[in-house]
Amino acid sequence: MSGHDEAIAHFVAKWHRREPEMAQAEVFCPEPQRPRFRAWGALVHELREAGFELSDVRVSAVKSQWWAEELANLAAGRSRHPVTAPLLGAEADWPRLGQALMRQVVDEQRPADVAQALQQVMPLAAALAEAEAAVFATRAGEHDARALAVHLLLQRLPAGLAADDQALLPMNLLARHGLTAAQVAAGQGEPLLRDWAAALAAELPEARAHDSLFRRLRSGFDRARLARLAKGRGFDPPGPVATLLRAWRLARRA
Repeated sequence: MSGHDEAIAHFVAKWHRREPEMAQAEVFCPEPQRPRFRAWGALVHELREAGFELSDVRVSAVKSQWWAEELANLAAGRSRHPVTAPLLGAEADWPRLGQALMRQVVDEQRPADVAQALQQVMPLAAALAEAEAAVFATRAGEHDARALAVHLLLQRLPAGLAADDQALLPMNLLARHGLTAAQVAAGQGEPLLRDWAAALAAELPEARAHDSLFRRLRSGFDRARLARLAKGRGFDPPGPVATLLRAWRLARRA
């Protein structure tokens, strides 16, 4: 394995630890397309981490700025990071994605309801959807942006419950259940989390046959995770056999 292969393998492994379903589903991706499949998944993971998952907002700002610069370089045909190199040549609006990431870091307003929570992440989700469409040669629309907005909110769980943005849990759900976000983070909010999962599932568009394989898989897996959470079965994805069968069905929709 070359040095570059080892470097990107590290970031792909980080992504797969968070989304093990995508590692299983890779068998359904044609081998020539796998470098972009892996690179895009790992890049979204890195951008999500920079924008949402670092404990210090100052570190988030610095890391997001670095990624914004890297995305601007990508638009100019240059790459410094292992996960961006396989994406060279994709005619995406990479600077728009970098700008959306930087704006996301400073948006700490607590949402009133699920619609406002989606609205808060929608600029980043829309920029991700547009870039993803360029990477996989499909056409982005509101459907794709909404699917990515739901994905971003789902991926804030469970660790984000203890973060400053409290996983963007809507205030109306906290009020309905008579809980604070701190109580939910301490494990007292299972009924609230079931309601949150059901609300997000209702906002998640159905995967479409003309979506990219990556989008069909990720949206289908997000729906499965939300269904488990809505039934009080935790945050983890379904088991490997169920995941492989789901991946096969989603891949066949093309």
